[in-house]
Amino acid sequence: MEGKILAALNFNITTVSSYVFLERFAKILGVDKKTYFMSRYLLELALVEYGMLKYNARNVAASSLYLSCKIMK
Repeated sequence: MEGKILAALNFNITTVSSYVFLERFAKILGVDKKTYFMSRYLLELALVEYGMLKYNARNVAASSLYLSCKIMK
C-alpha cells in the first residue's frame, strides 16, 4: 500500500548497499586500511554468491568486517 502511494507521488526510494554499512561500521571501529580492504574483498565475494541473498545488507557488511578483523588480528 505504501509503495503505491510513494509511486503515485513520484518518490524514488532506493535500497542501501552493503558498502554503505561497511563504511559506517569501519569508521566506528576505526580499522586500518588493510583490514578495510580485506573486508571489502570479502563483501564482494558475498555479493556474487546467490545463497547470500537471504541475508540483509547490514548483516553481510558486519560479517565481512568481523571476519577480516579476525583474519588480520
